[in-house]
Amino acid sequence: MSIKVYFVRMALGLCLGLLSCGQQKKPPEVERINPPSEQSELTDVEKEFSRLSVLAAKGDAKAQTRLAHKYALGKGVKKDMNEAVRWYRVAGNQGEPEAQFNLGYMYYNGEGLPRDFVKAVEWFRKSAAQGNAGAQGSLGLMYDNGEGVPEDNIEALRLYHLGAKNGDMYSQFNLGCIYDSGEMVPEDNAAAVKWYLKAAAGGHIDVPNYLGLMYDSGEGVPEDDVRAYAWWLIGIERGDDAPRNNMALLEEKLSADEITAARKLADQLLKEMEVDKQPEKKN
Repeated sequence: MSIKVYFVRMALGLCLGLLSCGQQKKPPEVERINPPSEQSELTDVEKEFSRLSVLAAKGDAKAQTRLAHKYALGKGVKKDMNEAVRWYRVAGNQGEPEAQFNLGYMYYNGEGLPRDFVKAVEWFRKSAAQGNAGAQGSLGLMYDNGEGVPEDNIEALRLYHLGAKNGDMYSQFNLGCIYDSGEMVPEDNAAAVKWYLKAAAGGHIDVPNYLGLMYDSGEGVPEDDVRAYAWWLIGIERGDDAPRNNMALLEEKLSADEITAARKLADQLLKEMEVDKQPEKKN
């Protein structure tokens, strides 16, 4: 039987904003892009940045969040984490959930701000209360690890379930690991596979390796070497090198026809997952 290694991962921040909430009473001044000269024109990216700057100055929280995102990534403007933080904070104070999530992420990772778990919890909690799936899962992780809050497995599990239900693939993956390992809950391999599959459909990089292990060993699903190999191929394609050793061992058992079938199955699974997640796209 293959060996599994369990871990959890903080959901990545810096996402595009969702809905704006409220208006800012005193809009801050905005650094604007200089108008084009006769010899040059603004690029589409610069035009978008300029448009967002105007809307943000008028108090549009969604635009403020997207403007912060531009500063954080250096799109249409020179990368400036101080400005990113400033605009996330302006939007977050208006109640914009994606800005609140990103502030939590930045405090958690010490990215653009001093690392501060207590403040990360504060901003994640505000965002999670509005239904932000990433914030729910991230707050669950902090309760799971006892970071910024007392360790609380019951609250961690509740938040993971909330995040997973709302489509956060990291929460789905973490639930898979929890049911797989029997931590917090009785071991349930079928439930583990269920959550692993949802995380895989969301594009999680590492979970195909776990699914391959489940099919390889027949845990929670009928043993199926072809399907195991197919999931490991998907993992490799997504950039995870972890399946390579198990693939090499399995290749000694599989026939050439079975490997061909596994490659076709991997392509089919990728297409099915792409179709399944298209209606859930929000950006």
